[in-house]
Amino acid sequence: MIIPFFITSFIITFSVFGYGLLGYKILNLKEEKLNFGLNGILGLFFLSIISSYSHILFPHNYTHNLIIILVGICLIFILKHKYKINFKIHFRNFSIIFTLLFIAFIFAKTNEDYSYYHLPNSLQFAQQKLQFGLGNLNHGFKHISSLFMLKSLNYVPYFEHYLFNLTNFIFLVFLIQFIITEIYYNRESNTNFSLFFLTFFLILFLVKFSRIAEYGADIAGQIIMVFYLFFIIELLFNYDLDFKNRVKYLKLSLILLVFAITTKFILFIYSLYFLLIFFLLKNKISILKKFFEFRFFIILSLPVLFFLFFNFSSTGCVIYPIEFTCFSENFNWTLTSQTIDYLNFHYEVWSKGGKGPSFEVENQASYINSFNWIPHWISVYFFNKVSDYILVVFLITLIFTLFFIKEIFVVKKTHNKFNSKFILFYLCSIFIFLLWFFNFPTLRYAGYVIVFLLIISPFIYIFNDRINLQNKSAVKKISVLFMISFTVFFIKNSNRIYNELNIPDHSHHNFKNFPLYWDEDKEYKKIFIDGQRLYQTTGKCWSTPSVCVRSIDNLKISEYKNYIFYSIR
Repeated sequence: MIIPFFITSFIITFSVFGYGLLGYKILNLKEEKLNFGLNGILGLFFLSIISSYSHILFPHNYTHNLIIILVGICLIFILKHKYKINFKIHFRNFSIIFTLLFIAFIFAKTNEDYSYYHLPNSLQFAQQKLQFGLGNLNHGFKHISSLFMLKSLNYVPYFEHYLFNLTNFIFLVFLIQFIITEIYYNRESNTNFSLFFLTFFLILFLVKFSRIAEYGADIAGQIIMVFYLFFIIELLFNYDLDFKNRVKYLKLSLILLVFAITTKFILFIYSLYFLLIFFLLKNKISILKKFFEFRFFIILSLPVLFFLFFNFSSTGCVIYPIEFTCFSENFNWTLTSQTIDYLNFHYEVWSKGGKGPSFEVENQASYINSFNWIPHWISVYFFNKVSDYILVVFLITLIFTLFFIKEIFVVKKTHNKFNSKFILFYLCSIFIFLLWFFNFPTLRYAGYVIVFLLIISPFIYIFNDRINLQNKSAVKKISVLFMISFTVFFIKNSNRIYNELNIPDHSHHNFKNFPLYWDEDKEYKKIFIDGQRLYQTTGKCWSTPSVCVRSIDNLKISEYKNYIFYSIR
């Protein structure tokens, strides 16, 4: 089964490039050195728009998804001649990276939230078209992300839902290909700062984020932030960018920002970097005119509108769970204001360390008041999750320093050209960190990137004067670092697979269905309420057919113009 599993995953991933090329054509982004990693991310962005629109009309069933894949592959061969690219080199690099990383996509144990809301949401989108009031059925249906819409596109014959996690793997593949391309093929047009930034992030993702199952619904958005920050850094520190390229980079960064926000709204805090760039730009009026070009404006608006609409259709809130955006009293299928208040409170207590799978503090209202939560947060969350992450980042920095110790401590320091802009960038990073820390201080909630930036940026500032990454000898040292990082990546995943293969067949998270992940065989029963078919289960839904429901107390189902509405009587 491993060969069909690999080939199917490869074809689905490859087809995404077609939508990226289509995106370049639609946005009229003429790229002299097309980066296929960036092209892939743009492909996912356009697929999120296409899938959002189609979900309103159709379920993402086998027919729908096979057409999407076939069209994507056709677009590659139709549009590749529009760009001055060596397709063979890009395809070769993609194939090598995909194959080398594929070991991470073979896992038995999924993310802890996978059965809770990742799988049920993705399966709902694959088997049903748009329905209203899903948040009344299961708590997991309240969480909307464009990531789940993309996952539902991987619902194909034979593998069914077992390829849903492929989407997270695709994000990693495109990130690595983007970084490799910029460092080895496009480095002459990039700044030292951005090359350092990409180098450290590649090492971090290979060493720290080696297990795809741990990505959940949070890491993909932070991967998009790496692309976004690359363009922000180039706009800040690359003085050779002409007006045309500045506009192109601004457009790309805005697209990436919007895409990231639709995966996880919390990533909105990173928009402060874009505001900083816009504040520093000259010719603001001319640039604004470019932003309001009809085609670009529509493409940028659609994912935002779809994201807000699907939040509304599921919960009655335009931005769940922000109460003032909810219409609890206007529609009978929306969540009640009491439910929204409770859940908002629950999320805040949980993110600040007041709740966990096996504990919760007393007097929670007092706990989250002012800074009362910080001591307990430090004891239950900072140690060991944040502290371990910080140690990993410092270890990466130390190893990098040892590799370039001669250049750092022997080479004469040159004059730094971007003192003031670096200070502004770092102050902006501190402000984003404070927004994160005082509101939702959990690393997976937009925290990994900003914590990493705060630590690594001063080191990059120092290295920037002493190490020239345009130098071939420096690139060779970086290549050695990359090989060491991949070795760590490969050993960790090999050891994990070995351990999972040795889990007894009767135990949870075994690899009985190698290479497919473990799926709990949940008991469920088919029921009918108001003439509509549901599948009732206890606990988590797992791969229970849609529509999966646990509690049916006071549930009412109505139909209007062929759309289903779920409400609580």
